[in-house]
Amino acid sequence: MRFARLFLAVVLLGAANACVRVDAAPESVRVDMRNVDLHVAPDVTLHVAQLRGRFVPMGRPFPYLDDPRSYLVAIDTGEISLDLTSLNALVARSLGGDGSNLDDLRVSFGKDGTLGQRGTIDAAVNVPFSANAVVSATPDGRIRVSPRSIRSLGLPMTPVMRLFGLEMEDLVRIAPGRGVVTDGDDLILDPGRLLFAPPVQGRVTAVRIANNQLIQTFGSGPGAPVAAHRLSPNHIYWRGGQLAFGKLTMADTDLELVDMDPADPFDFSVNDWDAQLVAGYSKTLPNRGLTAHMPDYNDIPPTSKLKVKSTK
Repeated sequence: MRFARLFLAVVLLGAANACVRVDAAPESVRVDMRNVDLHVAPDVTLHVAQLRGRFVPMGRPFPYLDDPRSYLVAIDTGEISLDLTSLNALVARSLGGDGSNLDDLRVSFGKDGTLGQRGTIDAAVNVPFSANAVVSATPDGRIRVSPRSIRSLGLPMTPVMRLFGLEMEDLVRIAPGRGVVTDGDDLILDPGRLLFAPPVQGRVTAVRIANNQLIQTFGSGPGAPVAAHRLSPNHIYWRGGQLAFGKLTMADTDLELVDMDPADPFDFSVNDWDAQLVAGYSKTLPNRGLTAHMPDYNDIPPTSKLKVKSTK
């Protein structure tokens, strides 16, 4: 009888512990963005036409906005574009170091919607090359860059490579885990791995080059609304779960960042947004939600940004 009671107590204790673990599981926070220029690094800006998804905590019980490594952005639906400067910066980071033999790779946008590539393959003999490629979405949600033509020193490389049974993947070496892999003559780009912090997770369903931008479509359709009320034209809005920033933690999060100058995109810095928060003002809503009205990051004087950083 004593053994039976002891066994029952152990089972009940294990069940209670299991319930605690489930209840304490990290909870994501829903997010809605519209018309935002998102500075994820000093040389990389993502233009978010619209996005709906979730901030998923990583290594913390809930996302901490002051640390982009504490969460990943899971995109359900959206449209995000990269200008040429940002795309070249990402390519340089992904192919930099000793793990790659593609040197000085630069990309450009063609008027016909193609992607130009120019660089050097560091092999037994350095081979300068240029290529003209088209972009498309892969079935698994990445970006495929498919060359139409490859030239070296002004001469077509493709016939010579075919003669020797070679493809670009036989000549090009790229370090693993950088977000770029070769597939025959093609390059496959993984948007989620190209960015270091915060990481991005989402399925690219279409990609195109237009208006000097590489435009990526995630998911299909607008997705389910995050907010029950009308949001400002240019905004970042979080709803539900717990979210922390500075010395504050919100439960049942209801936080909207509002662009004080909606005439142009909301210029927002992922790593230095507290300078924007200090330069703006906040309003508590009747439902205890919070609206923070903020100037564009590029409108804040550098001295003000340094002053805020010095207090951290």
